[in-house]
Amino acid sequence: MNAFSKLIAIFAGVLLLFITPLLYTAQKQDSICQLYVTEETIKLVDSIRAEGVLNQTMYYDYINRIDKTGNLYSIRITHAHKMIAPDYDEATDKVSDTISSYYYNTYEEEILRAFDEGREYRFSQGDYISVRVMNRNRTLAQRMSLLLKRKSEEISILVTYGGLIRDEAD
Repeated sequence: MNAFSKLIAIFAGVLLLFITPLLYTAQKQDSICQLYVTEETIKLVDSIRAEGVLNQTMYYDYINRIDKTGNLYSIRITHAHKMIAPDYDEATDKVSDTISSYYYNTYEEEILRAFDEGREYRFSQGDYISVRVMNRNRTLAQRMSLLLKRKSEEISILVTYGGLIRDEAD
């Protein structure tokens, strides 16, 4: 019995002295990564909002900066452009005198296609930009939580930021 209690004491000591601080440090690292990715996303979006343009250099510099965290990210860029069109009555097949406005969304595939064509992607004043970033890999804190049979969130780093394009460059 004495050997068994010593074994339990050693196991509890290892758990308290090593694993708990390591889990705490990993969770703090996730918080730091969240803050860093948030700051970098704010810089990118505010730059786009002020200049009204996203070029290849801006985008890849942003990617390189957030890659330094050691995590993999899924980035979703949405550009909402305001469109105005006359109302159309399908029953009578006539255009009415009223006008409606709506937003046409463009997503990152089309935005990044501009880079492949060797040009920058331009926004119009009054459009909206939104950037959503989330981690695709499991962070150290998420993996440790799974090891300890604790419930782990699937996404630990999530940033959404956007706003109205001001295009102050003109």
